[in-house]
Amino acid sequence: MVVDEAIDIIEKLDGTVDVQKLSDEDKEVLIKIESSRNNDIIPVVNKGLEECLSREFCLVLLKTEDFRIPSEPTVLLVTDSGRILGQELISPEDKRKYTHNNNVVFLSNNFIIFKPDSVTRSASVEKQLFILPAIPFPELNDVTTISDVVSCSPSTLGDKYLKDKYNYPDDPHLATIIVAFSKKE
Repeated sequence: MVVDEAIDIIEKLDGTVDVQKLSDEDKEVLIKIESSRNNDIIPVVNKGLEECLSREFCLVLLKTEDFRIPSEPTVLLVTDSGRILGQELISPEDKRKYTHNNNVVFLSNNFIIFKPDSVTRSASVEKQLFILPAIPFPELNDVTTISDVVSCSPSTLGDKYLKDKYNYPDDPHLATIIVAFSKKE
């Protein structure tokens, strides 16, 4: 079965602790959790989860810090018009690139805000959102029975729900990822 093949591949990746098929109940709970963040001062919109749940199959992957870094930032601060105001730094190279950059402010070790310039000053009056985007998951791209592969990170509350569900500690060195795909026609 296509799901078993995907699980076999993911289980062999460095840093993988566990891989489970996401149940319909879990999908519903995650939708509720993620939609509850829409009323935060700066709403969190998990576009990646929306995209993952549109696929035929969803897996939850529990990983350690030994898992490869994502190919793109998993958190963006944007305006409702799509202007990027800040982003997660995902690699040591990114951190070095911005460490001495006077055009950014570090909110944490791995999240920066771009200082406004004359063009972006108007962004302060625009609605701001944290976006959790869909991220490629290339490890399944070459599986001939799979198509439309995508992954995402759940929000902090979604991550905690999944760790609790699968009896893992709420440990900052463990994280969950949703990997989704469809069966190739």
